[in-house]
Amino acid sequence: MQTKTVSNLKRYKEIGDVLLKWGFGTTLLEDLSPGLRQMNLSGRLHPNIANMSVYERMRHVLEDLGPTFVKFGQILSTRREMISQEMFEELSKLQDKVAPLPFEDIRPVVEQYCGPIDQAFQCFETEPFAAASISQVHKAMLHDGTVVAVKVQRPGIATQIETDLPLFLKMAERIEKLSPESRVYNPKAMVHEFSVQIRKELDFTREGRNAEILAAGMADIPEIKVPKIFWQCSGERVLTMEFVRGCRIDDIETIRSYGVDPVMIADVGFHAYIRQIFRDGFFHADPHPGNLLVSPEGQLIFLDFGMMVLVRPERRKIFIKVLLAIVDSDVDTLVDCFEKLGLVIRQEDMEPLKDDLFSALRDYQTTAIGDFNVGPAMDSLPKALQKYHLMVPGSLMMVLKVIWMIFDVAVKLDPGFNFNERVKPYFEEIIRSGYLSSETFRKLPLSLMEMAEGIMNLPRAVNQTLRSLGNGDFKLEIEANDLKTLSTSINDASERILIGMIASAIVIGSSLVVYASDTPITGNLFYLTFIVYIVAIVIGIVALFRLMRKK
Repeated sequence: MQTKTVSNLKRYKEIGDVLLKWGFGTTLLEDLSPGLRQMNLSGRLHPNIANMSVYERMRHVLEDLGPTFVKFGQILSTRREMISQEMFEELSKLQDKVAPLPFEDIRPVVEQYCGPIDQAFQCFETEPFAAASISQVHKAMLHDGTVVAVKVQRPGIATQIETDLPLFLKMAERIEKLSPESRVYNPKAMVHEFSVQIRKELDFTREGRNAEILAAGMADIPEIKVPKIFWQCSGERVLTMEFVRGCRIDDIETIRSYGVDPVMIADVGFHAYIRQIFRDGFFHADPHPGNLLVSPEGQLIFLDFGMMVLVRPERRKIFIKVLLAIVDSDVDTLVDCFEKLGLVIRQEDMEPLKDDLFSALRDYQTTAIGDFNVGPAMDSLPKALQKYHLMVPGSLMMVLKVIWMIFDVAVKLDPGFNFNERVKPYFEEIIRSGYLSSETFRKLPLSLMEMAEGIMNLPRAVNQTLRSLGNGDFKLEIEANDLKTLSTSINDASERILIGMIASAIVIGSSLVVYASDTPITGNLFYLTFIVYIVAIVIGIVALFRLMRKK
């Protein structure tokens, strides 16, 4: 425990020195962590500070503080609704500018999982061709001639991350306390999600499995390429995959030099992401241009599968409604979706919130096609919620963030890209296939069984209800937000009870006739009794169907 405390204090000292070096004074430091007042924060200003913007200096701070902070900055650069354009541009530079480690530092990691390098590989390039905050990538060749990319985790990175994460949480708590308006973005939840995500990314076997799942989902789209994983040279800290050639997706000139139409790439990429998010529920959540390449053959190549998001089926349906509501400026559906995602909107705020959302979405809807940008629409949601002290659901923000990023890329590739026209056909196809999917038919027998059990239990339930009403023991607990909802609920309940009583009365009356008869029932009386029973069953089925449909 004492060692951990000393380590934290040392890290605080490093953070303080770096902040001072880049011109962030003691006032900021003491606001973020009052304990720093007791420490001797020494440091000197960088000589070029006078020529740098505050956002450029912030980027340098993240770079100097190491991989954990760089990774957090990369993720923050995707939260366009939270940051200014200037800050976004600076943080975006963190995607590519990370200094690599010398080969001798990473050699032990490679040999731990692959064995001696000269035995595992025919050749291995010691200079990495890519370096990121957690790993760096080397080009190599297997003995069968296959060219591969070997992704190697930086030594000691896991220990450093575990030291930094508690400090992130403390800073998030201080930010929420000092800046109440930041709570709509839920900084503590962001740090928690970041902690979960970065720990997942430390396990390269998980990333390899993610790549194979994504490849299986995209297998029927020939324009999509996911590199093959070579497990014989992979493990928790090393991942060997097929080497792919191509240019960044935002390098339009090179794409054209391949003889590939950028408009086609925009359509393929948009279709792939809409399908991943809303049909498969498993999507690539870090679509910055460095992770999306275009091959000379015209394929869209996905890279870096550490940040993948899994979405439950019921949430996918809500997210589809959110996107369609944005496109159609349907604020009632939008607010309903917010509530289903867990937002508690005060009744007195409901109408003003709808007005603000409608105003923002109508502005977005009437934007001229030449200036069209889905960003303001996405940006308007958290801003409108912030006004009423509501937090944006993290899962929704993740989906909107990815949609925003792929739309930005699509517009660069195809300046005439129209979000409204492209998204609706995909959603119609997804909704149609969802109702006719194998999953729906697989659940059909269970649904029929539950419906049959409900029909069989209906007379007993109605009898118990009537008995409770007769004895005065019937209790009804009601929780409603307004009288309209209460009235609707009472009307629905009364209607169902009436239908149940009618069906029960028919069954009971027919049964009494049968029981009172001394001789077997034959002829017209038999058919009449049979028809009466069928009518009662039909009434029960109709009542149950209407109930299920309303739910």
